[in-house]
Amino acid sequence: MVGAIITFVMLRTGQSTGTIYTPSEMYFGKLLIFLVMAILETTVTLIGAFILGIKIANPLLFVLSAYFIALIFMLICYSLISALGHVGKGLAVIWLVFQISGTGGIYPIQLMGPLLQAISPYMPMTHGITLLRESALGLIWSNYIPSFAALLAMGLIILIFALIIKMFADKRAQWFEEKLNETDLF
Repeated sequence: MVGAIITFVMLRTGQSTGTIYTPSEMYFGKLLIFLVMAILETTVTLIGAFILGIKIANPLLFVLSAYFIALIFMLICYSLISALGHVGKGLAVIWLVFQISGTGGIYPIQLMGPLLQAISPYMPMTHGITLLRESALGLIWSNYIPSFAALLAMGLIILIFALIIKMFADKRAQWFEEKLNETDLF
């Protein structure tokens, strides 16, 4: 998740306004670049995990799960930022804060407040943590499969909504980004 947001600081998603491409062509064309970046970032992280000698119960499933999670997180972040521009970047950062605190990644979710406990099942990182935990510590399919399906569903839903928003809001996002660039804040 953090790697995805850092990638968006380095690379721009762009709008189709002023180009020969449709919003969906622009979306999928740039998406491929960001997915490749997710694969590269995950590869570096996995190499580090294996160099450190972390004991993993199912190494192949752990690696596949890590790549799957990275692709879904990059898809979600890319969709937000591609469809909404700088507003999407702000939403992605806010979403990251909720992900870190409300998914049981730092403290058990039972110790968190009622709001975070309520939204935890709907956060992708909750399911990503489950996938990695199950593949690293011992696989229980009844925990792994629902989390895998939930992440896949979230990715597909975000993809569909992002395409719809991109088709209708691409010109408005371009105008907003131009006005924001005139302020020299970013």
